[in-house]
Amino acid sequence: MQFPMTIGLRRSRFVDVLLLMLAALLSAAILSFQCAPSVRAMLFVVVWVLAIQAWYALAPTIKAIRLERNGDIFITVIGESDFSQAVPQPRATIHPWLSIIRLTTEDGRTVTLIATVDSQNEADFRRLRMFMRWQANFSVLSDDA
Repeated sequence: MQFPMTIGLRRSRFVDVLLLMLAALLSAAILSFQCAPSVRAMLFVVVWVLAIQAWYALAPTIKAIRLERNGDIFITVIGESDFSQAVPQPRATIHPWLSIIRLTTEDGRTVTLIATVDSQNEADFRRLRMFMRWQANFSVLSDDA
């Protein structure tokens, strides 16, 4: 791998389709439920309000991530133009199709990076996974965890 490596991130279509399918399945279950139409309508509205809220909550907050040879991670948040250093928190989840990494920025904000196979090109996703597994400096867990 050649460092520094900058990886651009985008919204995952896979997660969006999964959320839409779940909301549609719940809507079909509600429509087949035998109860008063007002209760059915209320449940239908609740499901779709929660689905829209989840869709907004899953919007990416990180525009790009830059990985350094020494294990440092720099991120740029959507709406900002410069990179700021971020420290990975323990208990990251790194899988072949999904990576979930919590990062704490210099100003104390905690952001969650949810990277799926389709949120960047395949080679960049592989590089991110390998970096997180072998080179990132994660915080040390305490003994009482």
